[in-house]
Amino acid sequence: MCDGERITSRQVAYVLEKYAERQGMATKSTHKMWKTYASLLNAHGVPLDFIREQVGHSNLQTTLTYIFNPLTEKETYDMISNAL
Repeated sequence: MCDGERITSRQVAYVLEKYAERQGMATKSTHKMWKTYASLLNAHGVPLDFIREQVGHSNLQTTLTYIFNPLTEKETYDMISNAL
């Protein structure tokens, strides 16, 4: 903003909603976009700890709830073990 104030998450959501509306697209929530962002990073092999930092979580378990996980239970366990 010009006056040095921080932009709020609601202001970001409003801009995105208006843009989607003008493009004739369905509106997605900023929360869903964060989940998509985290899932895409994960799908491209980005380390989980980096994803955790990017989405602003202090706990890796919280980040894992954001990520769509197509892996088997064993693959998931191995991935988490390697991240820790």
